[in-house]
Amino acid sequence: MMNVFGRRSRRGFTLVELLVVIAIIGILVGLLLPAVQSAREAARRMQCTNNMKQLALALHNYHDAYKTFPPNSVGTTQPPGNWGSGNWRLHQGNRGSWINGSLPFFDQTALYDLVNEGGPLNNTAAVMTGRGGSHGLWSGYYPYRTKISAALCPSDGRGVRSSNNSTAKNNYFGSVGDSLRDNHNSRNNRGMFSHIKGTSVRDCKDGTSNTAFLSESAIQTAWGGPACNTLHGCYTIVSGLDANPSACLATRGPNATVIGNYPTSHQRRGQSLYCGYAMMVGFTTVLPPNSPQCANGRGEWQWGVFPPDSFHPGGVNLAMADGSLRFISNSIQVGDTALPGPSISLLKGSVYGVWGALGTKDGAESTFLE
Repeated sequence: MMNVFGRRSRRGFTLVELLVVIAIIGILVGLLLPAVQSAREAARRMQCTNNMKQLALALHNYHDAYKTFPPNSVGTTQPPGNWGSGNWRLHQGNRGSWINGSLPFFDQTALYDLVNEGGPLNNTAAVMTGRGGSHGLWSGYYPYRTKISAALCPSDGRGVRSSNNSTAKNNYFGSVGDSLRDNHNSRNNRGMFSHIKGTSVRDCKDGTSNTAFLSESAIQTAWGGPACNTLHGCYTIVSGLDANPSACLATRGPNATVIGNYPTSHQRRGQSLYCGYAMMVGFTTVLPPNSPQCANGRGEWQWGVFPPDSFHPGGVNLAMADGSLRFISNSIQVGDTALPGPSISLLKGSVYGVWGALGTKDGAESTFLE
């Protein structure tokens, strides 16, 4: 278009046109960001399942060597011994977890040797008294500060960001099944992991493809308050859980927070990879995934209801005893969680629905997941 001086004029954007373009760009960005976040979470979830597969494979290799899976925890006062051949006499001071014995089976032989033979305290030449002392699992014992990437879910991230001076964190837990009372020190948990006593494939009479093996839990970093919610592995103290596990559900607050009687000291979920208490490295199949977590009292040695939880939308990853992996929804059928916990001597099948049946290794249930 020519102006009055015979020169061609340049037409710019009007304000309306500029605002329309900005609005369109904003809409496109708004559509793109969730897609990018979803793709990233899909990649993290894939890495999480790969980690769990590696751990399950390591445990099966352990089984091939010793004809049994390692126990969830080993004794605290007996002298050092060998993890194999049913001799569970190891470990440093407090209870060593199932991951200690399986270290050589996922390329951690050097760390296993260091843990098994003792090591320096706080990087000095001193060796901890009693092979770990009363709190060797979290009071500065150097090998127990060694992080293992295969034990950390990338969707959580707390373990990766934790200080090198703190104990190694973990996101992967062994199933104690639908056992409640004393699931921290019972040698007869209905799941695949018990205290001191190892479980073999022949003990899994429900079939390894129908029995829960490993799952995950977020790492707890706070003692209650606004920072504590069901996706952070937080737990509260609730009495009488064995008579009515559903009492734990009352601790769910608004916006996924947890309310109730918070412990003010002692260890938290996922805070010590090498500590073999159920609270530290175990999970129950009673309340559904991503439900509140409750203990009978304060302290890492307490029994309780410890459902798996994660930052994956909608549920958690679960490794079966045959090494296969499933994704378990938060809405899995759990039966009547107001019923008392099962007695090993009086009850075989689980009263906690499909979820409870998955947790039992010999409950005479046939459970199939689509």
